[in-house]
Amino acid sequence: MLEGASLCRPLEDVSDEEVMAVDHAPSKRMKHSHETAADSTIFEKLGLPIQKALTKSYTFFSPLPEASTDEYVLGVDEAGRGPVLGPMVYATCFCKESYYAQLSTLGFADSKQLNEDQRDRLFAVIQQDDVRESSGWSIRCISPQDISQCMLRRSKYNLNSLAHDATIQLIRDALDRGINLKRVFIDTVGPPVSYQKKLEGLFPGIQITVAKKADSLYPIVSAASICAKVTRDAHLSRWVFAEAKLQNNMSNVYGSGYPGDPNTIRWLKESLDQVFGYPGIIRFSWSTCARILLEQAVAVVWADDEDAPNNASLVKYFAQAKASSAAAAGSDNPARPRSKFFGHRRPINISVSL
Repeated sequence: MLEGASLCRPLEDVSDEEVMAVDHAPSKRMKHSHETAADSTIFEKLGLPIQKALTKSYTFFSPLPEASTDEYVLGVDEAGRGPVLGPMVYATCFCKESYYAQLSTLGFADSKQLNEDQRDRLFAVIQQDDVRESSGWSIRCISPQDISQCMLRRSKYNLNSLAHDATIQLIRDALDRGINLKRVFIDTVGPPVSYQKKLEGLFPGIQITVAKKADSLYPIVSAASICAKVTRDAHLSRWVFAEAKLQNNMSNVYGSGYPGDPNTIRWLKESLDQVFGYPGIIRFSWSTCARILLEQAVAVVWADDEDAPNNASLVKYFAQAKASSAAAAGSDNPARPRSKFFGHRRPINISVSL
């Protein structure tokens, strides 16, 4: 089941209608010519929007096991937290407590320790009928455009908050679907002790373990890691540009997406439009992107830039303006002069009598 929700809001502000449903090794899957069972058949059957422009974040929940009173164990992990391009995918995998020992024998391991073919094979195992009878999985795929919007807005919504809220949403979605969670294992984002305490306050009655390298310690987290990694790789390998004219005119050989990857840096430099910058696959809040834009793109001068002393940053400019206004309010000194914008473009007053 596919579901969408507005991203840059506190979780409690998302309506019921909207809630319908670090680093990883570089993937070889960067060309359309390299197809595997995972991205060509499984995603098509599941109905994930792999071959659509990813401009909005979405949530997917696999079919659930038959309703029962069984207790479940759930694991959470992510893929794509550090790259400068593409989505960040949070995933859960959950199974009945009575099945966990058997699931642990299927070969799940941290996706970073597996090659692409191994990840695809294990992802296919998760979809098999005999496994699905006792387990399921879900993802929250956060689009690069949503990441940029959240991190660049005036009221900052940083990557840790984004990650925490994605995890919380996926756990809540599982509970809302009647999954009787007994234990939850999570690969930490930030300090594990404070993160675990936060989650225990939100989900009393559930045994929660937040740990570093949880994807190497708990098979259920390893399975979630594989779901996240394979989904992200599938999106990247078959990326559909929202900017339609770029689809056949821009290379999709962009390396792993991590700022330290020379192939990624090369793609960023070669794909830059000096006026329009980058397409929506890029996370504009990343310093790597910002630095290249600053060095190679055409400079943009805003109307108020001429009023800012020594081309100071907007943050410093408005901070100084606020201090000047506050000082002027308590003294006889006049407030900061009106912007030259209004002098050059004189307003016209129009009165209308009816």
